[in-house]
Amino acid sequence: MASRRSRTGIVNALVGAAVAASLVACTEQAPAPQAPSRYADAIVVGAGLSGLSAAVEMGREGVNVVLLDMNSVMGGHAVMAGGFAIVDTPIQRGAGFEDSPEKAYADWMEWTGDGDAAWTRYYAENSREMIYDWMAEMDVHFVRVQAGHENSVPRFHFTPRGALDVVLALFREALTLPGIAVEWNEEVQSLVVEDGRVTGVTTRNLRTGVERTLLAPHVVLATGGFEGNLERVLEYWRTDLPKPDRLLLGASIHATGSGHDLAKEAGAGLTWMNRHYIYTNGMVDPRDPEKTLAITAGNNAALWVNSQGQRFTNETGYDKIILADVLDQEPTTYWAIFDESSRATFSMRGREWINNPVEGHTVLDHPEATIRADSLEQLASMTGLPLESLMSSVKRFNELIDAGTDGDFGRFAHPDEAPPKIEQAPFYAIQFFPMPRKSMGGVAIDMQAGALNESGDVVPGLYAVGELTGSVGINGTHGMDGMFLGPALITGRIAGRTIAEAVSADASREPVAIRSPPTPMPDADSWEPALTADDLEALLALERDGYWHFRISHELALERGYECVLCHSAQVPFAAVNDRQSLMAQSQVCGNCHGR
Repeated sequence: MASRRSRTGIVNALVGAAVAASLVACTEQAPAPQAPSRYADAIVVGAGLSGLSAAVEMGREGVNVVLLDMNSVMGGHAVMAGGFAIVDTPIQRGAGFEDSPEKAYADWMEWTGDGDAAWTRYYAENSREMIYDWMAEMDVHFVRVQAGHENSVPRFHFTPRGALDVVLALFREALTLPGIAVEWNEEVQSLVVEDGRVTGVTTRNLRTGVERTLLAPHVVLATGGFEGNLERVLEYWRTDLPKPDRLLLGASIHATGSGHDLAKEAGAGLTWMNRHYIYTNGMVDPRDPEKTLAITAGNNAALWVNSQGQRFTNETGYDKIILADVLDQEPTTYWAIFDESSRATFSMRGREWINNPVEGHTVLDHPEATIRADSLEQLASMTGLPLESLMSSVKRFNELIDAGTDGDFGRFAHPDEAPPKIEQAPFYAIQFFPMPRKSMGGVAIDMQAGALNESGDVVPGLYAVGELTGSVGINGTHGMDGMFLGPALITGRIAGRTIAEAVSADASREPVAIRSPPTPMPDADSWEPALTADDLEALLALERDGYWHFRISHELALERGYECVLCHSAQVPFAAVNDRQSLMAQSQVCGNCHGR
């Protein structure tokens, strides 16, 4: 970045002079015009994977769509996610795996036990065309497939950069469709209901405070899950599982259940609400002053012991069994124990600032995150674990490794499968807690993605897609690999098709007013970076609603020492952009953070 000045001086200047107003204004959006009688043919609330899929499906059929998101960028939770479950693909065949919808349906129904049969069958029969082939049309190609516990053949498909590639392809496709308009920082506060039919939304812009009523005969809710609302998670807890003593926050900051509330207030019913995909490998983010945010982390070589210092599960077994084992502990937490020989196999993800260095590790060398000791005796003292029990557990673990088979919990059956022994100082201990990640319950919908009320009747004008529906019950009581992203894309496409057919058949369809032209962009030949690193730090010091992604991304840019021109240009200036070319250019820089 450009040369740095005294942060104190720049903050004082910003607070006391017009510079502050100009810097804030450069990232603000101008108030939008008042809505016409009909704002669009359809409004999609949420620009994540399912919302983008719905918008693109409609936009290709000439439907006029407004895509709203309370964030300032697209993607939702999916930009941090991985792969898709897909059946009978060329990649599978090329690797020698024979698959079929019948085989997939049988595998999934056996694993879940109570997954929704109709949606599971639909997904098994249509995932190849609706995901794999559709993405190929947009020049996105899956490059590898891996196995999962629930599959008799590998079905978990990945693009080079995970779900980010799919999100960007859909967003860029949306920008090529003239009927799709995108509006950021718009929080939907309620649905407009007239004579039992949903006819629009009321919104508040988080940056400007402007409130509007936007009318459309079709409204798609694509707002995600509620696993970031821990009170609600515990309220809807399964009665056959003990409630945990402590949960960490491991879902998106926006996964609060707002869409569930909107749908319910409009008459929709909720189903499967006590089904959650709970990760057991959440450790406290040492940078979080509240100590509530989680890092998803782990070490495949580690021994797990409970608070009594005793091993209690197969650390590499089925995650649904591990969850039950963890929740059976008192308290519901455990410690992962490993030594210097396996330090390099520790990995982590799920927080924006994370990377995985071996030297100067931001977690392993952080005293508030990792206990590090020169001996097991010292480790026991520092963790509070009973010394005799911890020593006995490590000794037994090492004996099983020497024997070449885990006769206690079945973790390995051959010496080649065994982890290294825990014997090389220094020794490490990290405490882990359960962490809700994905909702497997939500708004009830029919096979056309129409929201249903408690009686099973369609709520006219309202549709729900993606994680808001709990992935339509496909996962049953436990999650499966690729069965969150996949249902999000497919339900989004189904909603889009349903609405496109309805719009095409609507003889009374009214014209939609042309929206305001975008703000002119700077001239590319004369554009130069206008902010210094100190300017940026001063902006980040300001408390402003609607700037969550701005803050997260620019804190990361400062930490990594990125030059402004890595992301910014005349097409992506120091201001909110709303023309298609600039939004397209802006999407090209997402990989600077998410792809590294």
